[in-house]
Amino acid sequence: MNSRKPGAARGRDQPSVVLADPDHAYRDSMREALQADGFRVLAEAEDAGGAVGTVLRARPDIFLLDLDLSGRALTAIARIATGAASTLVVVLTASEDPEDVVAALERGASGYLLKGMSGERLASTLRAALRGEPAVSRAVVSHLVDEIRRLPARQLALPEGAVTLTPREWQVGQLLREGESTGEIAARLGLSPVTVRRHVGLLVQKLGVSDRAAAVEMLRTFGRR
Repeated sequence: MNSRKPGAARGRDQPSVVLADPDHAYRDSMREALQADGFRVLAEAEDAGGAVGTVLRARPDIFLLDLDLSGRALTAIARIATGAASTLVVVLTASEDPEDVVAALERGASGYLLKGMSGERLASTLRAALRGEPAVSRAVVSHLVDEIRRLPARQLALPEGAVTLTPREWQVGQLLREGESTGEIAARLGLSPVTVRRHVGLLVQKLGVSDRAAAVEMLRTFGRR
């Protein structure tokens, strides 16, 4: 987890926040809940690119985002973690996938919360995070521990050299190689289609290919169990 310590500005009674979520109605509910608890919502965004630009300009105390943002939410986390180090990055999403948790924390997120918590609980958790306390939902912690205990990373041997895949990327890759669709992979692994597409995108990047079809061809050639 990100180790940045809370700055002096975070002791204020009215912490500032930038919200990023693709669902307008959900952003409305978050804004209302946070404002009712004394937070100042400086701006909102519905995609990763817009969120990054907004946060770098506004420099809020907290950047609260959903991983399902279009435009690579994980990249947005990394850019904010390096470009606005005083901003606390907290994920608020529906995904309990341990791979998503690890990926977000590795890129600089300081917290990972699950949607469904009350507005009052969200506000109190964010205030605690500004004081340096962990902001990770209990369900996420248990899933994360199980995943760490269960599977190691896997190596995929390519002509250009070995590529390290996370356990989930390996699982998704094997099912892609077998010809399963996004929906079928989601059902098999208990993930959302959005999460599966995100893993496919990461596979494409790691394999150094241009698209999903090329990734499938490479996995069929080199990705035997």
